[in-house]
Formats: sequence, C-alpha cells, structure tokens
Amino acid sequence: MTYWRSVILVLLGACSYGVLSMVMKLGFSAGYTPTELSGSQLLFGGIIMSVLALLFSKARFRFKYVMSLVPVSLMMAFASYLYNLAVSHLSASLAIVLFFQFTWFGILLESISKRQWPSLDKWISIIMIGGGTVLASGLGETGWNDVSLFGLVCGLLSGFSFAVVIFMSGRILPDLNPYLRSAISISMASLMLSLVYPPTFLLNGRLLDGLLPYGLLVALFGSVIPIFCLSVSVPRLGNGLVTILSAMELPAVVLLASFVLHEPVSLTKWSGVLLILAAIAVPQIKWRQVLPPSQAMREKSG
Repeated sequence: MTYWRSVILVLLGACSYGVLSMVMKLGFSAGYTPTELSGSQLLFGGIIMSVLALLFSKARFRFKYVMSLVPVSLMMAFASYLYNLAVSHLSASLAIVLFFQFTWFGILLESISKRQWPSLDKWISIIMIGGGTVLASGLGETGWNDVSLFGLVCGLLSGFSFAVVIFMSGRILPDLNPYLRSAISISMASLMLSLVYPPTFLLNGRLLDGLLPYGLLVALFGSVIPIFCLSVSVPRLGNGLVTILSAMELPAVVLLASFVLHEPVSLTKWSGVLLILAAIAVPQIKWRQVLPPSQAMREKSG
C-alpha cells in the first residue's frame, strides 16, 4: 500500500470517529445510555469484523494471536470505559479535549521507544492541535468552572489508553491480516468491557425497542472502520504521524454538527477546525510540498 493511501485510510478512520460522536449524540437524545451504546459498539463491532474476517482473511485463526493481542484489546476496552466515566463527570467539550491529549501521549510513546526527540514538524503539529482542540471543542467559551478532578483523571487516562492502542497497533503482529487482527482485538475488548458493563440490553428488550440501529451504527463507525484503518496504516506510517492525522476526528465532529445536525457553530470553533487541519498538513508539507521529491529523499537519507 502506498504512503498516501495509508494517510487517506487514517483520515477515514478519524472521520469515522467523528461520525460516531454524532450517532452517539442522536442515541442519547433517543433515550439510550452511554453504557448501552458503548456496549453495542464493541459487541456488534466484533461480530461484524468477525464476519468480514471469515469472508476476506486468508490468514487462519491461531490461539497465539489471541494471546498476543490481549494488551491491544485491554487498552481498547479501557479507553471506552474511561471515556464513559469522563463524560459522566464532565461536560462533553472538556471530555473531548482531555481525550484528544492522545496526540501528546502518542508522540511521547514514540519518542521513548525510539529514544529520540520528536522532529520540529511534529512539535509544531501537536502544539497547533492542542490550541485548535481547545477552540474547536468550545472549551474557551465554557471555561473550567466546577470541574471534577476524578473526571479530569479519567479523561486524560482515556486519551492515554487510545494512544497506547495506536502505539501497539504498529508493534504487535503488524503483519497479521488486518481483518483477522481487527476481529480478534475488537471481540476481546467487547468481552472485557462486558465484565464492567454487562450487555443487559440483549435480554431486557431494549435492543429490539430501537437500540439495534444505533448499535449497528456505533459499531460500524466506532469499531469496524477506525480499528481496521489503524491495523492497515500504523505499521506503514508509524505512530507519531498516525496520532497527528487522527486529530481529524474533531473537525469532523464540528462539520457534522453544522451541516448534518444544523447546530450553530461559532467563529471560534471554525478557527479551531482550521488550526487542526493546518496542523495535520504540517508533517506532509515539510517533505512532500516544500522540497522537490528528489531533494526530500536526499534529506531523509542524510
């Protein structure tokens, strides 16, 4: 797969998370709880991905794959669980800001693993993403009044957990067929989350009482598409660039809120969206737009 196809896949996965936020909001409005929607996300995501793996994966299932992917699934379940806790104790805008600290955590994990400082373009990107996230989330308009310390910790840990998921996606079984890899990791994460949030909606009638369409949508946009895209792209692009590109999620949330849900979006939020989009472009501009291709390759090899 080419470099730019991998970039497009990461952006697609990030935008999918943006669609997830819209579907979750519609689900909340319809009367369904965060527990029901998050449980549906991983449960149906595992089922859908398992069917796709049966149809398209040439790799055969091995129990050793399950054991190897336990850390990925565990952090995936942690990210969902901790974000639910954060949302229940904080405003949605602040919870999003805290979750988006995965950009810093991702760069930090990559730097530690490589034992070197991030490049200048990555520093510029994460600083711009930090400022753009605050603006686009609306936190600058709502402030930090009556903020729960427990919610802050949960929000930060949810971002760290997601950064670890991205980090391990490029290191644990990177050559395993992405369909099979995604099916195993999502299914195990669903089982782990069910220990905390038992899927009672399967028995109490809520599923057939309107939850099913929302459950399938959150599974598609919250598990199937983004996890598959990460499985394919992280081994090819590296963790640092993928974490930066994943910041596309928040602009997608704002754009969908404006054009699909017809919610008013302030100039401050639009400024944040533009700042994040510019930050995503920075790592690409350095080598692929400013320098001629041949010179860029000489600079990299040097």
